[in-house]
Amino acid sequence: MSKSKVSKVSNSDKEILRNLFQNREGLRAITISKLTEIKGRTLYRRLNSLASKGLVENIYPIWKIVNGQVDFIQSLLKNDKIFELHNLSYVVKLIKKPDWWNKRKSRLMRIKGFQFKNIDFGKGASNPYQQLINENFVIQTYPECLIIMARKRYYSNNPYEVIQSAMSDVLDLLEWFSERIRFNLFVDGVPNIEIRGNDFNRLNDHLANHCKKEGRRFLVELDKNRKVWVDYSEPFGTEANYPHGQEILEKVTKDHLLNKPLLNSELQSIVTQSAVQINQVTENQLMFNQNFESHVEAIKTLSAKVKELSEVIKKIKRD
Repeated sequence: MSKSKVSKVSNSDKEILRNLFQNREGLRAITISKLTEIKGRTLYRRLNSLASKGLVENIYPIWKIVNGQVDFIQSLLKNDKIFELHNLSYVVKLIKKPDWWNKRKSRLMRIKGFQFKNIDFGKGASNPYQQLINENFVIQTYPECLIIMARKRYYSNNPYEVIQSAMSDVLDLLEWFSERIRFNLFVDGVPNIEIRGNDFNRLNDHLANHCKKEGRRFLVELDKNRKVWVDYSEPFGTEANYPHGQEILEKVTKDHLLNKPLLNSELQSIVTQSAVQINQVTENQLMFNQNFESHVEAIKTLSAKVKELSEVIKKIKRD
């Protein structure tokens, strides 16, 4: 059907198209139902109606926008949200992990809502990993980290809202994941999540301009308990050209968490106490040396007197 014959769509159809527009790879009907709150037969009736208009198609088991119709559907939705964020991924470093993590397959297989797959990766399956996947996320689990890939697209007129929505979703996912494995993957006060992404439309420029106005970092505040600093400062900012320094910082942080070394203030206190003790020992040693020298002089004098006395006695005997 030609595009010109479809001038507008109903609100229900618009909700379906909006979710399919934000998830170009397609969605299952059950997922569309959860996102739109359109149930059962009504949902399939609306999907079939959109299919008859040439806007969507069913490639079992998913529904998706017909190739070539994306721009037209954007005009139907009157979507003027110019900032888009997609193909976003996160690296969660496992600063701490449960004892069973290296034998995790059986536990991950029981997590509901995700399809499980074991992948033998690397030469001779030297680096295997486990993968959990659903409509919105792919979670890959490794010995030292998680890699989370978001399948959802984010749109907004405000780039701050784009990144905030994306980070809120992944933090919600990680809280849910921690509950399912009954282990908290986060350490208080330690940022162990890194964001990776290649497809930012005008987002980097906006952040750069924002930093020029607000300084070299700014706060992403999701709620009163979840706050993340975006830091562009040298030498340890996320965009700083100082990877060696970043590596050192990470090693120091990990050492503090695992080995719990003394703090600088505690070391300073020990050094100060040691200095006082050394000074006292030094003073005692000087006093001992002085006394020792006096004793040596006294012994020398006594020895000389003894010699003199000995000579006098010998003379008396001769006389």
